[in-house]
Order: sequence, then structure tokens, then C-alpha cells
Amino acid sequence: MAAPGFFFEEWMSVLEETFAYNFENQSDKVSWKWGGKGVFTNKSVYEHITSGQSSASFAHIWQARLPYKIKIFTWLLEKNVVLTKDNMVKRNWLGDPSCAFCEQMETVDHLFFQCPVARCI
Repeated sequence: MAAPGFFFEEWMSVLEETFAYNFENQSDKVSWKWGGKGVFTNKSVYEHITSGQSSASFAHIWQARLPYKIKIFTWLLEKNVVLTKDNMVKRNWLGDPSCAFCEQMETVDHLFFQCPVARCI
């Protein structure tokens, strides 16, 4: 672990760099870095998501011939952010994290692919 003086010196360095920066007194300019002309469009978001520039390419989802609500749900499912009980526990939820059907830990994989009761439903 670094010595407390190290963090103080780092903090002072950050402050010095911040106050040394030559800010210009002008209006802010809003721009969208993934748009061709710096302007936000839904198309620019779609192209960014499907281009492979993002950390994971989900082209197989976005190019599928499915309703958008199914595409979005599938995308959330693949990113493991559907609010299953294990994900809610990570957000400080105090409920029981076990599956309501079989008492195993409820995860995305368990609920949608492994739970014997949910598979029948």
C-alpha cells in the first residue's frame, strides 16, 4: 500500500495541472463523437453498436429479423444485466436470492437456461 504522503503529492499534482490549464471564456459546444457531423442520431448509435467498435459486437442480435423489444431483451440478456435476483443483490437488494421455483441461486443462466421448472414454462 502506498504511503499517505504519496496520495497527497498526487492530489497536489492534479490540482496544479487543473489550475494551470488555460480555460477559454466561451460557450460550451455539445457534440456527439459517433455522429458524422458531431450530431446525435439513432442511426449513429446503431452503427456504433453494430460496427464492432464497442467492446462486444452484438450484430447477430441487431441484424436478426425480430421485433425490437425482443432484440433489446436479448441484448440485455447477453450483457447479463437483466434484473435477476443475483443482479439485484449486487445493487444492495435485501431479498432472498434463491430461485422461486427450485431454491438454487437465481442468475440469468439459471433462470433462462438451467432451471428445470422454468424450462417447462
